[in-house]
Amino acid sequence: MMQALSFIRPAALAAAALALSSLHAQAANFSFAGDIAHHTDVVQVAFTLQSSSGPVRLWTDSWSDGLNFDPTLSLWVKDGSGYSLVGDNDDDDTIDPAQGFYDAGLSRTTLTAGQYLVTVGAAPNHANGTLLSQGFAFDGSTPILVSQWDQPSYNLNANDQKGTFWRLNLSGVDTAVTVPEPATAALILAGLSSMLLSRRRQ
Repeated sequence: MMQALSFIRPAALAAAALALSSLHAQAANFSFAGDIAHHTDVVQVAFTLQSSSGPVRLWTDSWSDGLNFDPTLSLWVKDGSGYSLVGDNDDDDTIDPAQGFYDAGLSRTTLTAGQYLVTVGAAPNHANGTLLSQGFAFDGSTPILVSQWDQPSYNLNANDQKGTFWRLNLSGVDTAVTVPEPATAALILAGLSSMLLSRRRQ
């Protein structure tokens, strides 16, 4: 079973909270950013489309000429109790002018209404199959710190792509929010439960 990790900066958390609190009918743009620690980490960002619409564009612009790791992204659609693969990309810098050569991107002319998920990881940590439940290529591998990992696309002479920063941009979606890692979600739930018990005792 895949365990997705998400390391989110405070600004990204604020943006996620704003996205959740203001469900709107018109498509909008979102940007999320953070840091991963290991080459096995996978970040998840969920988004919705209230009606079939497009174009929908997803892209990274964090590679920064080799300052940070070479990202790969996958797009998934909610299908019953799980998610099915819509498309994936390792290198496409044609989605937005701010992208670099090794940034990833996907563009769809139209997408049907529904719930979607975008996963971002370090290439070549690609999806193992067409279902999210099948996990990713590096699942089960011993995690290596990105700063110490020799990513396959890195430049041996420049010793680049050691930075951990990622940024994902979404255009043409209705709502978007980062999905917290399981441990973080459990801590949040435990904290809320503790607060509720405390209030009941008063």
